[in-house]
Amino acid sequence: SLLGQMWNMVVYNDNLVVGILLGVISVAVSLGMVLLVVWVTHSERRIPIQYAKRVVGRKMYGGQGTHLPIKLNMTGVMPIIFASSIVSVPATIATFFDEKNAFRVFVEKWLGPQSWIYVILYVVLIVAFAYFYVLISFNPMEVANNIKNNGGAVPGIRPGKPTSDFI
Repeated sequence: SLLGQMWNMVVYNDNLVVGILLGVISVAVSLGMVLLVVWVTHSERRIPIQYAKRVVGRKMYGGQGTHLPIKLNMTGVMPIIFASSIVSVPATIATFFDEKNAFRVFVEKWLGPQSWIYVILYVVLIVAFAYFYVLISFNPMEVANNIKNNGGAVPGIRPGKPTSDFI
């Protein structure tokens, strides 16, 4: 498959040096993409939070600073899974028809994985599902209220709605 094609590109190239160079570049780009995906997956923005000091009896509590970690990619792979499931539905339905059927020919030509419509639809669905997933799973107003109720505040930002807007 892909490794076999790369092997053929390296070994059966007219110029062996160019073939080896193409193989090394392909491996380097692949490793770079893996490292970029891991870096983005583990990236987070740390919002500083300062908690007020409270005196209870003769003891003083709080007064420490901490941070709120907000992941850059909160959704993980869920949008990709949903998008790939949806864009594969027409191709799955088309396999039930005869090879010369107009619907099957249309789907294979315009909605197959090699077509530009498929790629654009796939990217749009990934972005839409990522937006929708974050919209229903992360509520900045709730986070701002929890910080406020626990006696915390983001330095330089007023508690409540301004904190929610900042988050």
